[in-house]
Amino acid sequence: MELNQCLFAYLEELQNGRRVSASTYDAYRRDLEHALAYLEGQGLSSIGSVQKHHLVRYLQRIKEEGCRQSTVLRRLASIRSFYRFLTRVGYTDRDPSMHVELSRSELPRPVPLTLDEVELLMNAPETDSPSGLRDKAMLELLYGSGIRVSELLAMSVSDANTGMGYVRVVSPRSRERIVPLGHIASGWMGLYLREGRPRLAEQAEAGDGRSRRKPDVRDREEEAPLFLNPAGERMSRQGFWKLIKKHARHSGIDDPEKITPHSLRTSFAAHLLERGADMRAVQEMMGHAGIVSTERYAGTERPRVKDVYERAHPRAGNPSDGF
Repeated sequence: MELNQCLFAYLEELQNGRRVSASTYDAYRRDLEHALAYLEGQGLSSIGSVQKHHLVRYLQRIKEEGCRQSTVLRRLASIRSFYRFLTRVGYTDRDPSMHVELSRSELPRPVPLTLDEVELLMNAPETDSPSGLRDKAMLELLYGSGIRVSELLAMSVSDANTGMGYVRVVSPRSRERIVPLGHIASGWMGLYLREGRPRLAEQAEAGDGRSRRKPDVRDREEEAPLFLNPAGERMSRQGFWKLIKKHARHSGIDDPEKITPHSLRTSFAAHLLERGADMRAVQEMMGHAGIVSTERYAGTERPRVKDVYERAHPRAGNPSDGF
């Protein structure tokens, strides 16, 4: 299948299938048009002719031309999303982007929030309203599980088991995993499900002036969206972005503009690794395909290594042993 035909099908899916915003659509379109123009310039006209080394060379080329690292990473993400769609619909059975990795030294190191900043952000929502209870549950779930925002917003009611303390998550590559939750996140999630979500659904159904339409009848079923917007529909990425920015500004954090939807995922991984968590376990919880992605969240200094050793090694000893 021709590259341009594949691009047309993917853009059609973005616009009519996933119904992304106009800005998101334009960003994907620009990234992929640039990449495909390069590939066609290399004599590659069909999707089956593109190999991993072609994509690696493209990323090297745009970096040599002066693209910022964030731009290189974004274009790689666009290419991967493009190929996920193509393999899912059967246009190709190969995904050459799957194993394209930028070296660890090229990747910007994520900057986690401090524990005090996490506490301030967690306490920002006012939980005396159903929407505030929803926001509190979302923030606690993000920090308590490390899941992606896209995974958070795609969750259904049945994906959260607050009694057993875990959530079921499906990654962008359709890989399912079970992620444990601490008692704080489980508690707020349970309270939202018992009190916050039913009231949000009732408000939307009553049409209190904010709703664009009544919620779907499936709202009362377990497969209904977990987190509702004022219209009783699944919350969008844009809606969540606005919410976390609002709570960041009201949290008392010195630099609220640095808070993004990804901040809590970054902090989840960094804080676990700082406290001696096994990197493979963190990799599994984060849903990373490779350990290199997880290693980026480990600090350059590991002051707790000695503490981990003394706590874990059977013959580490202690001062009272007399040696």
